[in-house]
Amino acid sequence: MSSTPNLPVFNISNFDDYNNSINFDGSFYIRNFGEHVSENVFIEKPHGHNFYLMLLITKGKGVHTIDFTEYEVYPGALFIVSPGQIHHWNLSKDVDGHILFFTKQYFLHDFSTEKLTSFPFFNSTFSLPVIKLNAHELKSIVMKYDLIHEEYKLRATNYKEMIRVYLYAMFIELSRVYVKNNHKSLAFSYDLVQLNRYEALVDKYYKKHRPISCYSKKMNITDRQLSYLCKKTVNKTPLSILTDRIILEAKRLLIHSNLSVSSIGNELNYNNDSYFIRFFKKNTKLTPEQFRNSQYES
Repeated sequence: MSSTPNLPVFNISNFDDYNNSINFDGSFYIRNFGEHVSENVFIEKPHGHNFYLMLLITKGKGVHTIDFTEYEVYPGALFIVSPGQIHHWNLSKDVDGHILFFTKQYFLHDFSTEKLTSFPFFNSTFSLPVIKLNAHELKSIVMKYDLIHEEYKLRATNYKEMIRVYLYAMFIELSRVYVKNNHKSLAFSYDLVQLNRYEALVDKYYKKHRPISCYSKKMNITDRQLSYLCKKTVNKTPLSILTDRIILEAKRLLIHSNLSVSSIGNELNYNNDSYFIRFFKKNTKLTPEQFRNSQYES
C-alpha cells in the first residue's frame, strides 16, 4: 500500500482474498460485496487505488462519494471507479452485491489499450461513475459476474483468459446501457479514443502548465481539431478540461493531506500563492481555505 499524507492508495494485494492460497497475484479480485465490506473495514474512509473497481449493488442503500460528488446507492446501481479517483461510502448494514478489481495490465494481457479506453465509462474525468440498470439488465450483469466468479474460484486451465473474455463482454453490454442512459454523442469510438488520448496527456503533464498547442502536437492534430473533438464529446474546451484536472488535484490535496495552501500551490507548480488562490476561487467560487473548511464542516 502506498500513500500520500492522510490518503491511503491501495493495491489489490491489500485486500483479503478468500482464495489467495491458489496463485493470487494481486492483479484481479472478485467477491461478494457483503463479505468484502465486512472483512475490509478500512475502506470506509476516503482512499484511492491503482486499479479499476466495479461494484454492483443488489441489496441495501446508502451514499457512495466519488471525487467529492455523492451518488445514491440502490439495487441496480453499478459503480465504476478508475485509478486515481478518491472514494468512500456510507452504507446500510444489509448492503450486498458483487465487487471486482482489475489492473490495467491484467486486461491488456489479451486486449489493446484502445479496447479498454473505447468504453465511455473508463474516462475518469468526465464519465459518470454510476450506471443505472433495469431489472433485465441487472439480471444479465449478475450472470456475467457469476461466470467470472466461478472461473476465479475454480482456476481451471486458461481461466485468466476466460475471465478477460467475460470482462470484455460485460464492458460491451454496460457501454450499451451507458450510452442509452446518457443522451450524448458517445457512440463514436474514434472520438472517445481521441478524448482519452488527450485526457491521458493532461493527466501526465497538467502540473507543467503546458499550452494547449503542446497537447495537439503530441496528438498529431491541430488546435482547432482538438477543440472540435472536446466540444463534440463532452461539450468542453481543451483548456477547461486541463483546468478541471488541476482543480480536482487541488481539492484532493486540500482535503486528503496536511499540506498548507502554499505547499499545494507549489505542488501544482504555482510559485505565486496569490495567483493560485485567485485561480482556485475563480473556478470554485471559494478560496482554498474556504473549500477545506467547508468539507470539514459538512
